[in-house]
Amino acid sequence: MSETLTMLGNRIRELRKKKGLSQEKLAQRSNISPKYVGEIERGEVNISVSVLTELANALDTTVAELMENRHTADKSELLAEIEAYLKKADNGSIRKIYLFIKHFC
Repeated sequence: MSETLTMLGNRIRELRKKKGLSQEKLAQRSNISPKYVGEIERGEVNISVSVLTELANALDTTVAELMENRHTADKSELLAEIEAYLKKADNGSIRKIYLFIKHFC
């Protein structure tokens, strides 16, 4: 899927976790299925404006806030995100990332 959908899904996941909500609870509050919440968070599906509005309301925020592309995460948030990506990577990719980081740090 598109980078926009992935960023939107990550933003929804971030806000859901900050609110202490499970995917099931967010789904219930948004009148959608937990499976659909997961697909949205992974950026696997297109999302309608009405569902986006329901999610924003369930997260006590605005659609504009959900669409905001923030690059202001603090160090611990960035490290947690990097760790999540690394857990999915194969050994060859991890080695390349290691060499890249070693070169720049």
